[in-house]
Amino acid sequence: MWFVVDVLLNIWAYFPVLALTDDVGFLTSGHNSDQTHRYYFSMISILFGGKKIQIISIPIKQSEKKIIPFQIKNFSDMNNFTISNEKVKQLEKDYKRHFKLLNKVDRDIEKEALLRHLSEQKSRIEISYNKINAFTTIIVALIPIAIAFIDWNTIQSLDVIGMLTFILLIYAIVNLCAWIFQAINVRTFMMSSFKDLKESENKTKEQNWQIYYDWQQMRRKADMYVSFVKYIKVWIISVIILMLIFSIGLFFNEKTIVDTVDNHVYTLQTELFEKTYDQSAVNWNFLSAELQTDKYSEIVILYNEADVSEIAEKLEQFKRQRIVWLIDNTLKKNEVKIILEE
Repeated sequence: MWFVVDVLLNIWAYFPVLALTDDVGFLTSGHNSDQTHRYYFSMISILFGGKKIQIISIPIKQSEKKIIPFQIKNFSDMNNFTISNEKVKQLEKDYKRHFKLLNKVDRDIEKEALLRHLSEQKSRIEISYNKINAFTTIIVALIPIAIAFIDWNTIQSLDVIGMLTFILLIYAIVNLCAWIFQAINVRTFMMSSFKDLKESENKTKEQNWQIYYDWQQMRRKADMYVSFVKYIKVWIISVIILMLIFSIGLFFNEKTIVDTVDNHVYTLQTELFEKTYDQSAVNWNFLSAELQTDKYSEIVILYNEADVSEIAEKLEQFKRQRIVWLIDNTLKKNEVKIILEE
């Protein structure tokens, strides 16, 4: 049950309008979070990779909070990935106090354990970075190919649902690219300094503290990289789903093959049909005469890269027929087929 709730909340958090997000996490904390939820209902919530831009955010079940007119949040600035100077000082104080209570054997055991944990975090970072590089290679290869195959005339002929799906697809692709770019250009993390070790009077204690400090930083860096991979995967899945929906929509939006047995089909060249003795002009005259008979209920115009404004103007006089405009990529440039259906 809670799994379904988590899935629905995650999907809702990605909405660009009327989004429900949880400020415990970047978008949502998940049901298993041990922190108190801080839900906000935002009128507009635009995501650009690791940036979240929200307009008119209303707190939910937070009586002490007020409506936030505008806010920008950065994923990399979350508390999960940063250690404040005050936190570092407290960690150092607590660890060095703990270190004094250990004997030499226990200190060596802890040092080895910390080195092992540090190595594990470095491995997590390396694995995540390799995945991000793989995603980058695939995206860089596919996007130019996808752009080359886009038929902008087809895009312009989409209905409202098709255009909305296309806009969401572009939104998802932009976010996918933004996440990859931000993952590659992630901010630097502070590490221990050899100078501090060199100047320390108790080098053993300072060395153990530095290993502990580096582990704390690496753990947060590894968590950030793992999160980058997670969000990149989410947007990849979103792009795939939206592409499938868009492709299915295009299939139904494409013209159906018209049975021409009982119909009249006329082929014109838009730049020639005004010339008196050209075949395009002859076809246009026959077509006009046929339309005068009122035998036809529908006019289907197929075109490809043609200026059909003059044809549209001439057909305005025929009010009784339904006029359907369809893009046909199989036609030559400036070629138009007009089908009269009874």
